[in-house]
Amino acid sequence: MALTMVHLLAADLWARRHAEYLGCPEFYLGAISPDAIHIRYHGDKSRKDEFHLYNWRSLHREPLLDYWRERRGPFDIGYGVHVLTDCQWVQSYIRTFPAIIRPDGRLNVDIYYNDTFVTDFRLYNSQPRLQALMALLMEAEAPADHPLLTRDEFTQWRQLMADAYRAPCPKNDPVRFIDRPYVESFALRCQPLIDELYEEAFGGNMLGVRPTNSDIGH
Repeated sequence: MALTMVHLLAADLWARRHAEYLGCPEFYLGAISPDAIHIRYHGDKSRKDEFHLYNWRSLHREPLLDYWRERRGPFDIGYGVHVLTDCQWVQSYIRTFPAIIRPDGRLNVDIYYNDTFVTDFRLYNSQPRLQALMALLMEAEAPADHPLLTRDEFTQWRQLMADAYRAPCPKNDPVRFIDRPYVESFALRCQPLIDELYEEAFGGNMLGVRPTNSDIGH
């Protein structure tokens, strides 16, 4: 449910301690690719949790661990980082901004999508690093053997995202809740869970120290 720049920012911060993924086009393509479900189903989100390894809105460890134990390429590591970012994103904004939830318990989509689009486009337009990552993932070779989505769906989705961020932001109301400082803070706070699941799936110790605010945008 996080938008593309949130996913690229979180993935890039994580990859700073994994030299084999930092600068790898396939890793960054994987980090935006679970949302290629929208190429197949457009606005229908009824199967989105399945395509996010049942981690779209809340953590379910075993489907992600099973996926990573079967698929270990850079694209697949990025795919897993995406779903672990999403499951934390939803829980975080609900906890942090209860006013974004309507009295009937549903998300106020008008506020949510305005905030997320405006902030995401501001991140893209103000951070050359994110622009470079979008260019980098355009070079990636999408997998032809993915169990959930096709190579064509992955490549269509990345082209759709590349075109979207070169255009003006589709929303323009003032941001009320989900602003750039919140997103940058979230990208840092979501790292430990990704570390934990990666270590559980692949073993070994994490390299280096976790990133800080000074790493964002560089």
